Amino acid sequence: MFVLAPIYKRAFAPLASYKDVRPLVVWAHIYKIMWRSISSKGYRDLYPQKLTDPPEFSNSPTMRIKESWQGASDNCDLCPLSCCAQINCPMLSKNGRCLSYGSLYFGYLFCGRYPSNQGQIDLYDCPKWEVGSNK
Repeated sequence: MFVLAPIYKRAFAPLASYKDVRPLVVWAHIYKIMWRSISSKGYRDLYPQKLTDPPEFSNSPTMRIKESWQGASDNCDLCPLSCCAQINCPMLSKNGRCLSYGSLYFGYLFCGRYPSNQGQIDLYDCPKWEVGSNK
């Protein structure tokens, strides 16, 4: 397990230090999200992508940032309602930054694909995104 630690860190949390990577907590979180996807049709319908789809590292082009958003466009640090905070993501650092940003974990799971529809925005009551055309 120690031999593979650099590979796991690179795949799941490239921005984290080794002491921040907790593999058992990450795997428990992944199983929790998978169970929610299997057991809740409403949740599953909000995320039509499959795990076999290619990774995505940005939201849908039909989404735009609301004019009322006060934070930076490239993160959700100022938002206490951020989806990762609401689901207690183990990859969220104490300062509100995603430790897994840009990783395989981020791209293949829902993080890199959020938001892609109004239902996702409504689920998390997101104050940053709205449906509209990007200019």
